[in-house]
Amino acid sequence: MHKAGPPHSKSKRTGRLRSPGQRQPPPIELEARTPPLRAVDRLIRALRERTERHPAQSSPLAPALAPALALLVLDLDRFKLVNDLCGHHAGDLVLSIVSDRYGRAVAKSGGALAHIGGDEFACVVPLGTDSGAGDEYRAEAVAGDLQDILAAPIVLGQHMIHLTAAIGIAIDPCGDVPAEHLLRSASIAMSHAKAAGGATVRRFMPEMLARLTDRAALEEALRSSLLRGELVPYYQPIVALPSRTIARFELLARWQHPQRGLLGPDQFLPVSEDLHLIDDLMFSLLRQACRDARDWPDGVGLAINMSPRQVCDPALADHLLQIAFASAFPPERLTVEITEDAMVHSLADARATIETLRGAGVHVALDDFGTGYGSLARLCELPLDTLKIDRTLIQAIDRDAGRKLVNTVIDLGRSLGMPVTAEGVETEQQAQFLIERGCAYAQGFLFGRPAPAREAARIAGLGPPR
Repeated sequence: MHKAGPPHSKSKRTGRLRSPGQRQPPPIELEARTPPLRAVDRLIRALRERTERHPAQSSPLAPALAPALALLVLDLDRFKLVNDLCGHHAGDLVLSIVSDRYGRAVAKSGGALAHIGGDEFACVVPLGTDSGAGDEYRAEAVAGDLQDILAAPIVLGQHMIHLTAAIGIAIDPCGDVPAEHLLRSASIAMSHAKAAGGATVRRFMPEMLARLTDRAALEEALRSSLLRGELVPYYQPIVALPSRTIARFELLARWQHPQRGLLGPDQFLPVSEDLHLIDDLMFSLLRQACRDARDWPDGVGLAINMSPRQVCDPALADHLLQIAFASAFPPERLTVEITEDAMVHSLADARATIETLRGAGVHVALDDFGTGYGSLARLCELPLDTLKIDRTLIQAIDRDAGRKLVNTVIDLGRSLGMPVTAEGVETEQQAQFLIERGCAYAQGFLFGRPAPAREAARIAGLGPPR
């Protein structure tokens, strides 16, 4: 909170002008438990009416006929931890203290505050212009002041509570934007601030709504894509070195979207994780892949990926094996690739899943080795069959440090009795380096791009030529 300066001095942060003797406008009162939209609508209406009646009191430099305002939605970060550690009564007391701090600060700016539920607050502040400063900068300065005010710790008994907030801003430059639109815009901006890690401020931009709309449409289409058979398996060959014969194909997900065309996994797998559809997606693709792969030559296997969460759920391993048996696909030809992150989630659960798979004859590979958080000590604790070097290390082979790292991983795999697969091989020079170092397998565009089932069968020597 800033101290008053000499007459007509600027606030250090906001640039808002104040006179020491200027009377503050009367506060805008709301009854408790007012629904968010109604609360925001009443704040805006009251502020606009007050601006029309007392323009000089609300914003000394703002034109009387241009009641520009900003709506800020504030969400306290990790507030559930306060309730869990201190109890809900203490949590309510903290919310009351925060509301008092914010309310007094916002009132000095000629605005008003409402607690709109849970750990969320909304405040409306009038805007003006001086020295060419834009409304968006003034609103962001107010948000910064509120962040500073919240930074002072709250002491409750033996607990010292440090709070931060994610703040979203929506601006009404002409005083004619409906409250519903302002609240939606500020809430979307707040969600972006939350996604950025909290303790930050985001101003609403039109592209935020466009992305949100696009995401909602993608989610709706993804929910029904399994029923429509739009998710299809693609296969990328993994070759043995130095012969370059196909050892197995890695199963990769593709979505044949009716409007957007063929989508890669990075465009929909994260969404399927959020919607808890990733298991259904994997099992659907696995059923198709097992049907395709059982007709490949006996020496050609199938590799699939499991997410860290899936690896830590032993029940999923049982379901995976059931699909393989029901498809008459020998589990000995199946390789499950996991990442180092699974060891961080739960080493015990990961070990149980791996032991179940390997007990049925399934091979287990550690994928993206060299990029995760797993330690070498933990690596020794898991019963793995192969290591897979991440493509980022392969792309560094043209540098001396990169060559040394790749050579070290190959030596490590050899010493542990784990053949090494290098992924992301794109040039003949990279392939030759790997062959010279004794790398067992390789995968990358040099040996083949992901292809649909018919093309994979042709590559395996079964189907008709393309």
